Amino acid sequence: MKHFQIYLIVLGVVLTACKSNKSLNTVSGIEVQGHRGDRGNFPENSIPAFISAVEKGVDVIELDVVISADKKVVVSHEPYMSSVYVTAPNGKPISKKQEHLFNLHTMNYDSISKFDIGSRGNPNFLKQSRIKTYKPLLAEVIDTVEKYIKNNHHKPVRYNIEIKSDKKEYGISQPQPEEFVDLVMALLKAKDVLHKINIQSFDPMPLNILRKKYPSVTIALLTSKPNIEKNLAQLDFTPEIYSPHYKLVTNAFCDSLRLKKIKIIPWTINDDIDIQDMIEKHVDGIITDYPERVISKMK
Repeated sequence: MKHFQIYLIVLGVVLTACKSNKSLNTVSGIEVQGHRGDRGNFPENSIPAFISAVEKGVDVIELDVVISADKKVVVSHEPYMSSVYVTAPNGKPISKKQEHLFNLHTMNYDSISKFDIGSRGNPNFLKQSRIKTYKPLLAEVIDTVEKYIKNNHHKPVRYNIEIKSDKKEYGISQPQPEEFVDLVMALLKAKDVLHKINIQSFDPMPLNILRKKYPSVTIALLTSKPNIEKNLAQLDFTPEIYSPHYKLVTNAFCDSLRLKKIKIIPWTINDDIDIQDMIEKHVDGIITDYPERVISKMK
């Protein structure tokens, strides 16, 4: 019932806000990735944000996953309840001092789902719609998006799934990397979507494990550091995608990666000038909080 009510709310809001974009005209094959769905306009990593991104015509839905105490794959950027936008079940905002008390890896999913991640809005995204919603399971996201696409005759989308992993957090706010990878992959196999996903992470450990155990999966290395060779040296293989902070991207940077036959998909580009710059550099994809801004420039 909760999911159905949220679905109806977001459907009404999205259809009012924009017309369906079922056939996106892209420039030079550049794909548009909705960062955490449509974070600039809807609560991040939520069902409403993902439906909005689909409705606007993204090629890829970008999202983050963590693991709950009962081994569920939960869609969340942080492995805790953020003080920036989360409200506790008692109706009170999470404070900065409380964040560490709500470690998602120590909470079962039925408890996690009771927290509201949308009613407060987000001070970093002032136009974001305030909708009462929750952190969904990855399984629910896939089921809901695929059903929505089928029922509304939208083009298919792919999923860019970030494993939120940090060496300092192994066994604390996350499982050990191999277990993390196996839990995510088991879910993706069960949903039969391996042909439409890639896995990304800042942490090379899960990516190395992923390539060894699941060699057919497309992998992206996320980075905010400038040295391409040093960053790639963390891996036991050459990834299909290199995903840097957009300010690192220059023409020489792109040339270096193209010589290695590695795709370039920078994050997170929101400003019109920066979007245009990435288009002119012919990157392979643009990750953005505002899909409509990129799409409007790509028509």
